[in-house]
Amino acid sequence: MKDKFSAVGLGPRQLAVLSAFIGPDQDATETLLASDPDVAPWVQKYQRSRETVSRTDYEVDLITTFTKLSTLGQNINYEAYTYPRAKIDITKLKL
Repeated sequence: MKDKFSAVGLGPRQLAVLSAFIGPDQDATETLLASDPDVAPWVQKYQRSRETVSRTDYEVDLITTFTKLSTLGQNINYEAYTYPRAKIDITKLKL
């Protein structure tokens, strides 16, 4: 499973955070993922994070992973809209 994730540019961190969506039983999925030494620290981190009130680490990484998945294969120019608009000289307009 880790190989399939890495083939599309996702690592052990993203695999661990998506454990709730991989199989019908999240606990069983996390147990399976924790057997891999690369994924185990992330599984433990997200289990601890979900037990806290804020769940910040888990939720931020989940949102980041979903963003990566939603833009998979796209070439986005993030600076396309960061330039100032060209000024229009209204004296040259013909009305």
